[in-house]
Amino acid sequence: MNAAWDRAFPDCLHDDGGRRMATSLKWGLRAMATLPWAQDIGPNPSTDHLHEVMNSPAQALIVLDLPPKMAPPQDLPQGAWSVARHTRQSTLTHGTDPIESWPSTRKKQLKRAEREGMTAHRCTDIPLLVKLHQTARERKGLTSDGHALQLLLTELLQEPDTHGWTIQHANGKVLAGGVFHGDGDRRCIYGFGGQFRSEAPGESSRATVLLIAAAMREAVKQGNHTFDFGGSMDAGVDRFYAEFGASKVAKHRLVRVAPRWRLLLKWRRPDLFKP
Repeated sequence: MNAAWDRAFPDCLHDDGGRRMATSLKWGLRAMATLPWAQDIGPNPSTDHLHEVMNSPAQALIVLDLPPKMAPPQDLPQGAWSVARHTRQSTLTHGTDPIESWPSTRKKQLKRAEREGMTAHRCTDIPLLVKLHQTARERKGLTSDGHALQLLLTELLQEPDTHGWTIQHANGKVLAGGVFHGDGDRRCIYGFGGQFRSEAPGESSRATVLLIAAAMREAVKQGNHTFDFGGSMDAGVDRFYAEFGASKVAKHRLVRVAPRWRLLLKWRRPDLFKP
């Protein structure tokens, strides 16, 4: 996350406890949560401030995503807990092509994509990038606010460490695309992406491999030391990321739920509770 979220969501809170936003959900549920589409609340949040936020009586639901490798605070308040999650990361080295460390299967996919005439192009076409992201979400039956995403990408693509890409077929058709952004800690994060459905076997997968190759190479040029795949609790997506040789890196989500809401949320949002 970076300053683009402050501009896209001017009502958000940004202090020593990181970035977060108060919102009202269905059934009148008042919540405080990590900002939309942000991987976490930002680097190096104050543990003392996090304790204050988690103890706040103003919200019935609090959901805060800590940055990778940060341990959850000790002595969380009553009714609060930490949910173990993870992301996938690859180390980047200045002057070294990141593709060299890929497993052979991914290298073969990249070479085939290039032989088939696929090409990577920098992209600032926000409606197209939003459409790619939304199409992928809708295919999985997931809802997403396209208008809010467009506002965020408009701000995000103004940041110097953000780069958008599309992958084109040899015939010029767009196959895939994504937006990769910084977080103030020399990470390049795969924040947004999607593909248009292709009938050709494996074509969408190869297009995504070429997309990630282009983004990783740009991240090296920009001086980043880590490529963060963004993490996914979807087993298939996580396996896809792992097959780039990306290491599993622990993350934690802090959750506090008021007693009267626990039964309903355990039914509607089981991901907020410990397995």
